Amino acid sequence: YGALGSYHRLVTGAFARAVEQFTKGLALAPNDVDLLRSLGPAEQALGRWDEAVEHLRRARTLDPRSATVADALGVTLLWLRRYGEAAEAEDAALALQPSNLNMIENRAMVDLARGDLAGARAMLAQPPADVDLPTFVAYMATYWDLYWVLDDDQRALVKRLTPTSFDGDAGSWGLALAGVYEVEGDPRRAAAYGDSARTAFEQQLYAAPENGQLHTLLGVALAYAGRKEAAMREGERAVALNPTESQEGKYYQHQLARIYTLVGEPGKALDRLEALLKKPYYLSPGWLRIDPTFDPLRSNPRFKRLAEQTGPASTR
Repeated sequence: YGALGSYHRLVTGAFARAVEQFTKGLALAPNDVDLLRSLGPAEQALGRWDEAVEHLRRARTLDPRSATVADALGVTLLWLRRYGEAAEAEDAALALQPSNLNMIENRAMVDLARGDLAGARAMLAQPPADVDLPTFVAYMATYWDLYWVLDDDQRALVKRLTPTSFDGDAGSWGLALAGVYEVEGDPRRAAAYGDSARTAFEQQLYAAPENGQLHTLLGVALAYAGRKEAAMREGERAVALNPTESQEGKYYQHQLARIYTLVGEPGKALDRLEALLKKPYYLSPGWLRIDPTFDPLRSNPRFKRLAEQTGPASTR
């Protein structure tokens, strides 16, 4: 049942069937931590966030030494904008696996969601002792697009790296450098590296033409390169391929907002951002206030209202 549930969660995207299989497994083994850990994300994709938290907390109670369970709970609480609880869970995960780059990044993202750029940069100031600096900055510049959080010296290093530091992926390399140059005010170089990423992602799509992530990344690359219509088409196709409330589905919506921002469609970008801030997701008013990728929107009254939100809607 665990294998069937994972298959439907990770391969078919049939989240209701995934929940059904995990639930059948738990009927046989109610204290199986792996089943509880896997059930949480499937429930999130169906909008069943309270149940996901309940099952992940139960898994943590059963296995308090599991860093992956603590991390899964922390990410869930981050997306629910329950930042104090999220920080506690991620700190516990890092105490168990201090060299885990994913957990370091997730902890930094809690600070970013709070609007605390200094706190996030402190988290990313030095790699763990057993991780070299190029690997560290390449990871942070790629996953969840945190290139803008890196400090000046780290961004300078990113610009010296080759695709080898990005697992040989010229697309990820090109996007990271395009992003760095964009936030540093060098649109000419951003366009050049965006075009390099475009070439790589187009080649990858030959082998996986229905891969939503490749379409959304291609859309961002095209936007950097100044190819407006093609960029929007790719971003919109990615969202159409995965319209769910899963992590991937919401990330594609976020990237479509970035595409619209880059190509000069602020109204469409804000439509997406307004929708995302009403749902569980890691973007928050605090995040919008410090993320330079949204600088083209900063003078827009609608964006100002989003970034200035306070109260329960922006904290939970």
